[in-house]
Amino acid sequence: MLTVFRPRLFKARFVLPGRRKCSTIATFLRRTLRVVSNLALAASLFLGTLNLLPLSTRGQTTETATTSGTEPPLPVGGISRPSRDVQVETNGNPVNENFRRFRYNVGVTVREVYDDNINISSFQRISDTYTVIEPGIHLGFGDSAGGFNYLTFDYIASVYFFAEQTERDTVEHLIRLAAQHDFGHLVLGLNQEVRILDGTNLNTLSNTTGVQANTDVGGPSRENTYTTTVNATYDLTGKLFLSGQISYAMYDYETLISSRQASANLFINYVYSPKLVIGLGATGGVNSSDGPASDETFEQMNVRANYIVSGKISLSISGGLEFRQFGGGDSISPVYEIAGTYRPFENTAITIAGSRRTLSSASLAGQDYSDTNISVTFSQRLFSRVNLSLGVGYQNLDYLSATTGASTARSDNYFYIEPSIDVDITRYWSVGFYYLYREDSSTLALFSFYDNQFGVRTSLTF
Repeated sequence: MLTVFRPRLFKARFVLPGRRKCSTIATFLRRTLRVVSNLALAASLFLGTLNLLPLSTRGQTTETATTSGTEPPLPVGGISRPSRDVQVETNGNPVNENFRRFRYNVGVTVREVYDDNINISSFQRISDTYTVIEPGIHLGFGDSAGGFNYLTFDYIASVYFFAEQTERDTVEHLIRLAAQHDFGHLVLGLNQEVRILDGTNLNTLSNTTGVQANTDVGGPSRENTYTTTVNATYDLTGKLFLSGQISYAMYDYETLISSRQASANLFINYVYSPKLVIGLGATGGVNSSDGPASDETFEQMNVRANYIVSGKISLSISGGLEFRQFGGGDSISPVYEIAGTYRPFENTAITIAGSRRTLSSASLAGQDYSDTNISVTFSQRLFSRVNLSLGVGYQNLDYLSATTGASTARSDNYFYIEPSIDVDITRYWSVGFYYLYREDSSTLALFSFYDNQFGVRTSLTF
C-alpha cells in the first residue's frame, strides 16, 4: 500500500436544498415542507453529533481532519518511511513534536441533487431529484499528520430522500479507524475501513457525490465492504529497513456474487536520501468468491519509490508483475499504484492517483476483471473565500474467465468529470455548486450508460 505523505483534509459539507420549480401551489407547498423537514432533521443530527464530544473540548480550535478516502489498495506495499537517522520533512517543514494530543472535527452536509439517470442504465433512464443529509465526525489522538503514534476515527452517514422514487430512500455509512504506535525500531499500524452502501456508487470518505460508479454491477445494489490492514516496519540500519503488510478485504453483496481476498507482503527498503526511499518486495495472496470459480492464488514482484521535493512535489509509486492461478488457467498482468501532489503556488494543488489490480466480478459468474484507473484533481483558492475544483477520471475494466467454460468479451471504459465551486461565507459556513458527468461504454450494452448530476450544497464545519 502506498504511503500518503499528506493526507487529504476531511471536511464534511452541509448543503441547503434548493427550491424546485412547481407547476401548482399545492406541489410547491408540499415540496417546501419536505425541504424544511429535511433541514430540521439535519440540524438534529448535527446537534446530536456535537453531544458526543466532551464539554471540555467543544470550544477548542480544531484542526481539519485527515482521511485517506481511497479504494481498498493493491496488496503491493506497506508502510514506507526513512530511518529516524534521516531528517523527515512534511511540506518543507520538520515534523512538529509539540502536536496537540486530541483533535476533533464535526459537520453536517445537505445536498440537493438533480440526476437524470439514477439507475445508471441505458434502458431504464429515470430522472429524479433527491436530498442527501450527511453528518460526519473525525476524532484524532496523537500526530496522524506526520508522526508515528496516533489513533483516528472517521464516520460519515449519508441519508437519501428521493422526491419521486421513494423506494430508493436509504442510509449509507462510511467508517474508518486507524492506529499506529512506535516501539523504537519497530512501528506497528492498523487500519479498518467499513463501507455500507446501497446505490450505484462506491463512495469513499473523500467523495460521496458518485465519481466512483459501480461499473461492474451497472445498477443499484446493496454492498458492504470490509477492509482490514496491519502494517509493520523495522529498522535494520540507519539507511535500511523492512516493511510488511497483512490485509483482508471482503466484498459482500446482498443479491450478487460476494468475494474475499487475503494477502501479505514483505519489502526491504533503502533510504537513498532524505527525500527518496526505494524498495523491493514480494506479495502473495488468495482470492475466493461465492460463484462457480475455484479459489485463486496470486504472487507479485514489486518495486516502489517515495519521493518528496520540499513542499511542492511529493510522489509515491509502486509497480510490478502479478502471476495469478485459477480454474480457467494462468495469467500474467502488470500491477501498479501511484499517488502524487504538486503545489506550484500556495493556494494551488494538483493531485494524481491511479492503480491496476484484479478483482472478482459481482455481476458475471466465474469472471475476474482487471481494474485500471487514473484520476487527476485540480484545486484553486481565490480571494481567501472561493474554492474552485476540477476532477477528471478514467477507468478500464477488462474481463477474463476465472473458471473452465465461463467466457465473456466484456470490456468497459468509464469516464467522469466534476467541476465545482464553493464560497466560504464565514469561517464555519460555506455554500457551493457542482456538476458531475459520467459515462460508461461497455461491449455489453446492458452495462453502458451516461449520467448528468447537478448539485447545490452548503457546509457547516466545526
